Amino acid sequence: MADLLHLLDNAGLWLASAPSQLRLPITSPTLVDPLSTLSGPRGGILLGIGLHPEAPASAEVIREAARCGFGAVVIKSFSLSVEALAAVADSAGIALLISDDEIEWLQLNALINSALDAAMEADDSLSALVVGDLFALANAISAMVGGATTIEDMKERVLAYSTLPEQKIDSERRDGILGRQVPKLPANIDQYAAVFNASGAVRIAGEPPLLARLAIAVRAGSHALGSIWVVDAAGDLDSDAERALEHAADIAALHLLRARSSVDLVRQQRAELVRGLFKPEADTSLLAEQLELDISGPFVLAAFQPQFALAGEDLQVSRLLDLIAVQCEAYQPGSECVNIGDTVYVLFSGTTAVRGLEGLARRLIARANSALRISVRVAIGTIVTTVSQITRSKHDADLVLLLLANRKMKTNVASALDVQSQLTLIELARIFRNTPQLVSRKAEAVLNFDARTGTSYANTIWTYLDCSRNSAETANRLSLHQNTLRYRLRRVGELFEIDLDNPDDTLTLWLSLRVIKFD
Repeated sequence: MADLLHLLDNAGLWLASAPSQLRLPITSPTLVDPLSTLSGPRGGILLGIGLHPEAPASAEVIREAARCGFGAVVIKSFSLSVEALAAVADSAGIALLISDDEIEWLQLNALINSALDAAMEADDSLSALVVGDLFALANAISAMVGGATTIEDMKERVLAYSTLPEQKIDSERRDGILGRQVPKLPANIDQYAAVFNASGAVRIAGEPPLLARLAIAVRAGSHALGSIWVVDAAGDLDSDAERALEHAADIAALHLLRARSSVDLVRQQRAELVRGLFKPEADTSLLAEQLELDISGPFVLAAFQPQFALAGEDLQVSRLLDLIAVQCEAYQPGSECVNIGDTVYVLFSGTTAVRGLEGLARRLIARANSALRISVRVAIGTIVTTVSQITRSKHDADLVLLLLANRKMKTNVASALDVQSQLTLIELARIFRNTPQLVSRKAEAVLNFDARTGTSYANTIWTYLDCSRNSAETANRLSLHQNTLRYRLRRVGELFEIDLDNPDDTLTLWLSLRVIKFD
């Protein structure tokens, strides 16, 4: 049920009753027939054609469906309240689903079947699915309408294109096919707005050297799934071509929904498995087997994080995720990509080439900035040798992200290898916080004295030790005269009995000041 609602949420189907964890059979929905005894597969879906949300007979059909073992009933609300029927469904132990009024029952039946088929295919294999008949559909539309055809999704990605010979095309179509992405042109915004605001086919004038087009939005009910674009090379596509394109859009909706559903469900399932690898208590061997990972490793995790809040966050993170997934898959087939919040994590297996990953990260940063106008910082975790240690690689990648965000580092790419000393200090800070007896008592005395008197002995000591006891460098960093520095250091010995020439004392003193005051 959860998968079905996830797949069809944007296609006009939603749950009115209480949330359900019910598992649905992969069979076609059953139709209500008032003249026949109600029967169907146990846990199946019943399409309540003709059930009025406020009619007493509708409540009885829902109760009877529950007694017969159905898992869900679908009705249309006709813009009326469905709370009473939802309460009946909850009481009877059956789910009540509401379809958008605009969707025809035949189309809804086809949409549900497509989603169930997608779920079945995803359960059979968690590999990415390719719906090849989109290309056959593009050829069919091209033949019917009379021009070179492309089918796009809502992100203006070219999902399929016609390949019929001797059809004229222009540079925009050629670049879109080669890059599988519609080129960014100034006129795009107005053109796509016209297409998605129209109820039928729209004529798009061509500005030389670009050719004119006939375009239409592909919808499931009132929800847009993508668009179809047909090149009108001679400017002679007539009203018959428009009607043919409008008919083709209805057919394309089923293909697009199935393609999107299959890929979305596979991505969702794989993402959950990858997220499971990040949990210390998880059965990582089982998760790795489901993901078909070699549990012997090595593994490394890279974290990609936008440097500022994103406008239209969900869509922007989704686009960034797609960009990263494609580039990382090209760099290393089998890489796994998942987002947690606004951070995108990529798991690489079988690689120890950190420098190669840093090069990939820089290319992705440049691409995200130019294509999406998003600034990104990238952290690469520690290379680990077994699947059970992936959590450590993620932990270190997250710490590197903190360093990139909070330290004044002159880079937006870093690996745990690059900042190993800083990571060690961060770990020591955690240990010192959890084990107070490790903290130097003299460091605490200096900090308390500074807090009472407004002096800065702690900063002077820390800087002096950080500069390897180089007086000239310390004085320059603190903007002090060297005589003033010598006086302060002498007072340190008098006030706190600190011997800055004792290696053991200075080590614990520096660490304590570092992790307490300057972490």
